[in-house]
Order: sequence, then structure tokens, then C-alpha cells
Amino acid sequence: MPNETPPTGRAPKRELIQLQPSETAILEMVPDALVISNSAGTIVFVNQQAESIFGCLRNELLEKGLETLVPARFHKRHRSRRIGFFAKPESRPMGSRQEIYGIKKDGTEFPAEISLSPFQTTGGMLAIAVIRDISELKQVTEALHEKVRELADFKAALDEHAILAITNPSGVITYVNDKFCTISKYSREELLGQDHRIINSGYHSAEFWAHVWATIGKGEVWKGEVRNRAKDGSFYWVDATIVPFLDDDGKPVQYVAIRTEISARKKGEEERENLIVALQGVLAEVKTLSGLLPICCNCKKVRDDRGYWNQIEAYIGKHSNAQFSHGYCPDCIGQVYKDAGLPAPHKSQRK
Repeated sequence: MPNETPPTGRAPKRELIQLQPSETAILEMVPDALVISNSAGTIVFVNQQAESIFGCLRNELLEKGLETLVPARFHKRHRSRRIGFFAKPESRPMGSRQEIYGIKKDGTEFPAEISLSPFQTTGGMLAIAVIRDISELKQVTEALHEKVRELADFKAALDEHAILAITNPSGVITYVNDKFCTISKYSREELLGQDHRIINSGYHSAEFWAHVWATIGKGEVWKGEVRNRAKDGSFYWVDATIVPFLDDDGKPVQYVAIRTEISARKKGEEERENLIVALQGVLAEVKTLSGLLPICCNCKKVRDDRGYWNQIEAYIGKHSNAQFSHGYCPDCIGQVYKDAGLPAPHKSQRK
């Protein structure tokens, strides 16, 4: 097309826009870069902000083609859009177009937002472009999106592992995850809008709960073990951590409760305690002998702790569960036979 401006270099000679000093002063006060061009794509006015973001002096921009302000790979698309704008001139606010890039004098590219407005003059239609360098905004936005993704990943991992609930400062449930619904046997609809009394087992005292609320109400984290009751009346234990989220004044705005089920562990502890009690009872019934026992070297009686002498079997019977049967050892039975004047029995009979 004969009125097309070359992508780079100087544009065909054109008359620059004529502005009154007061009008120029107003345009210079605009905080964003301002570039005014005609239908041929020739730049006829720039303000100081435009000089700043493109790294060029004013005389290096005036009468140049608009395409010199965008990277070469966007020249064709930019020319097409410029022609389309003048064919149907209408205001286009920032953010209404897909991402665009500008290029500085040193070749550095930067992301930009642009708004376009048509301006009719006696010399023809002009396009007023307000351009904003959004490099910092883009970096902040990308960093924010990355944090959001990280938080989403963290929440997904936490949801997979823990029983989660969020309440407002009054204790009204505003969020529960699937694990909370599964263990409590309540649907999400049944839980939202309720408080945690819906799963109160009655096991813990009023003082216990008063301490919990006093702790988190001061903005401190509370940790402990809680027995809850499911919808079907069954009980389950959880190891709970309640974290207050605070406003700028240090007042809680919500509470996040992170729980892990420990019912199996608590059952094991209960069984172990029961076993210990049972063993203690058994051991209490067992009689034992200990210490130094005085015993007569002749009659073999034993003196008890009260000074009385007892037959050894009587003493042992009082201090143990042992029972006695009487007989002769092989040596003694030989002596008995001898004392009775009887022939000694054969060794096989002494056993």
C-alpha cells in the first residue's frame, strides 16, 4: 500500500501536530508515555515519559514509523491493527488487547499495556496511544501466580494427609476437606455453618475447652489430643493443631484446624494400660522370699521377722505359693534302714 510506513527508519515527511503551549503542558503532565500518530503510522508527538521508556530523545522519535517502537517480529501484526483502528476508529482501553511488547533504543524489549483513542483534527484523524511499561507489574504478577500455585500444591498435599477445617472467629465452620467429612460421617453441607459441637463427644471437660479457646483467642497455636464423635455415634481420636490467622491488630480472623487420626494408637495405649493394671494385680498376689533368713543348724527351723521359730515348710508356705510333699532323699533312706537294723535297699530303690 502506498501509505504504508517502512518497519524501520524514517517515515515519509509529514507536518507535525500543532499544539498550543497550554495543550503541550497538559500532555507532558500525563504520567504514562504518550505517542500520537497519523493514519500513515507516522509519529507526530511524544511526551517526556515516552522518551524515558523508549530510551530515545524526542527528535529521534518524531516523524518515525510507529513500527520502530515494537520488536520486528510484531511489525506485520502491528501494521494490520493500525490499519484496522483507522478503518474503525474507537477508544480501546488498557487491558482490552492481548499482550504487546515495546522495544527500547538499545534493543531491550519490555511488556506494555496500551490504550488507544481517536482524535479528529482538521488535518485528519490521529491516534492517541497511552503506553505503560508493565515489566515490574508482570514480575510481581508472575511471582504472585507462582505463590498461588505453591499454595495450591501445599493445600493439595495437606488435604491428602490431614483432616482440615477452617472456622471464623466465632467458631462457625467455613471450610472442611473430604477427610473431615469421611471421618465424621457428615456431609459438607451438614458441617458448613455449624460449630465443632456437632462432633463433641462429651469426653473433655468444660475447663479443657475453655483453655483451648483462651489459647487460640490470644493468637497462640494450640496442640492436643481430642476425642470426637461421628454422626453414627462412634468415637475417634485426633491429634489436633489449631492455628489462628491474625489481622494487622493481632486479632484472630479465622482458625485453621489440622488434625491427624490417632484412634488406633489410642486403642493400643488403652490396651497396654489395661494389661499393666492386670499384671500389677497378678504381681500383687505373688509371694516372694528375700533377704537373710536365720535357720537353725540343728533342727533347721527358720526364724521369722517377729522372732518366732517355724518349721521351714511352714515358713516358706507363708511367704510363697509353694506346696510340699514329704519323702526321703537317697542318703537319708539308707540311714533310716540302718537305724532300723534292716539291710540297705538296692541303689535303684533309693531313687
